[in-house]
Amino acid sequence: MLGIRRTVLWGLVCAVAFSMANQAVAVDAAEDIDLALGQKLMLDFRYFCYDSTASEQCRQPVKGLTPEIADILVSGKIGGVILFSENLHSIEQIVTLNYQLQALMARHGLPPLFIAIDQEGGRVARLDASIATRFVGNMAIGATYPEHGTQYASRVGVGLGRAIKRLGFNVNFAPTVDVNVNPDNPVINVRSYGEDPKWVAELGAAAVAGMQSQQIISALKHFPGHGDTHIDSHTGLPRVEHSKSVIEQVDLAPFRHIIAQEAAPGMIMTAHIQYPQLDNQTFTALNGEKTILPATMSKAILTGLLRQQMGYQGVIVTDALDMAGIAHYFDPAGAVVQTFNAGADIALMPYRIRNASDIKGFWKLRSTLQQAVVKGELSEKAMMASARRIAKLKEGYSVGTFLAEPLSKRIHQARGALPDTANQQLERELARDALTLIYDSGVLPLEASGHWQAVMPDQARCEAFEYSANKANRKLTVSCLSLATIPADKPWVQWAKADALIIGDISPQHSVVEMGGMDDLNTLKPRANKTAQYQWMQNAMQAARSKHVPVILVALRAPYVASQFTNSADAALTTYGYNVDEREGQMQGAVFDALVLGMLGLAPVSGSLPVSVRMTD
Repeated sequence: MLGIRRTVLWGLVCAVAFSMANQAVAVDAAEDIDLALGQKLMLDFRYFCYDSTASEQCRQPVKGLTPEIADILVSGKIGGVILFSENLHSIEQIVTLNYQLQALMARHGLPPLFIAIDQEGGRVARLDASIATRFVGNMAIGATYPEHGTQYASRVGVGLGRAIKRLGFNVNFAPTVDVNVNPDNPVINVRSYGEDPKWVAELGAAAVAGMQSQQIISALKHFPGHGDTHIDSHTGLPRVEHSKSVIEQVDLAPFRHIIAQEAAPGMIMTAHIQYPQLDNQTFTALNGEKTILPATMSKAILTGLLRQQMGYQGVIVTDALDMAGIAHYFDPAGAVVQTFNAGADIALMPYRIRNASDIKGFWKLRSTLQQAVVKGELSEKAMMASARRIAKLKEGYSVGTFLAEPLSKRIHQARGALPDTANQQLERELARDALTLIYDSGVLPLEASGHWQAVMPDQARCEAFEYSANKANRKLTVSCLSLATIPADKPWVQWAKADALIIGDISPQHSVVEMGGMDDLNTLKPRANKTAQYQWMQNAMQAARSKHVPVILVALRAPYVASQFTNSADAALTTYGYNVDEREGQMQGAVFDALVLGMLGLAPVSGSLPVSVRMTD
């Protein structure tokens, strides 16, 4: 009877969501609110340890539906989950997990789950390339805009949506429409389409429409804009000091444009960023200091600006509440209450669940939220209005239809379609058309024979570059040095006979995980910082030029780094990405294929810089 009761409750909530009437749902108010509160929580289960391992140290990935998770989802009437790379290991395992999650809720008469993923493409992609194509990323798409318009944004949006739908996801936290006007931005960077609000707006709108055409809910992020920050909100609380006019013309412009489209995003994600010109209200942090409310906690920004002024009618979801930009300033319950009162519909990752003790803490949080409604700290009316928005979105995107086919058929369908060969071809096309020449003193294209000396950020990039060069031209010989650790000697002494020195750089520094584990991890412990790397690169470039060896710098992430080497390199190109993956025992990458063909003059270098790169005299 309990399952029937819950089904009726949710049916009534849905009915109200699609009704123009503002009548109260004729059911028990306490159970109504309990369901609404559960629907407003989206949890992660990245790790779980059954032993005494502390929450902060737990690193045992969750790959299947466990009794503990099942109890939390059902008893908590939870509305959504987000999965990370640690949860996602193979096509069969992912499909099975997502199917089990939805089947669990259906079995108990509960609403289907939002099952979300961060599959932006480029730097942020949770699925291995053997399962779903990463693509090159947003700034590469931005580089194609002058010649190709929104074509790539649309096609990549469709491709991303089509792939993750096969696996059972229904929400993608993408695209990022932050306008990257700060070269030192550590967290957005090439995740942005560029620095021009018009480009970002049009490309973002096309990506949303493409993704949602595949019945994948797009979550636009990070409102009201993360593009001019030099602090990562994962580690601190950034502040944007723009004037109101700049905020309107730059930060808000893409959101305003995309909200107005017929294919408006089903969700918008908040940013843990202070915007004093939008709201300078202060709060007392956990350490007793007073500081300005971040946008995630601001009613003036989420309700006054986004809902009322900009007219957004969809679901507002917070960025992860366990990020330092929130967790260092609020206790978990206080954070959820504050963001709900500000106008957020869904609290993403409100409590970290890693062991049995954390489960007890979560139920304490859940109880605190219920008491907050009883005490009037949370508005019952606002909770129900939020639940109706969530119900409407779930209904509109049929989020429970993954169960329409048996699990065996879903696995068979996914295996037959993934990795998507059309997406792999699209990745190659995007990499080719995004390749951008930053400057050239006349050394390009390079001769189609001879010897190239390459320096790449790590061994995986070395192997991919060598493979692409050998595939493009058998007359070339290539040797490559990994700069994962700086050589103790001066290897450039041996490079005098090279026909070109090609140095690839990834800035900001990429993680050891991104390096693919091909370099000796023991040697990476004293890994050099970027300053030391840059000094070594300058020395190598100057030594090569003194021997009349052409030097080409390749910015494998953001193009800004080229400004530091205009007096040391003869030419500079940028690929906006550095993804490689192993195929048939060989490291390969679409950007390296495009790079080699471009340097040889075998393909046009037609990309346009979507951000400004300062050149020195």
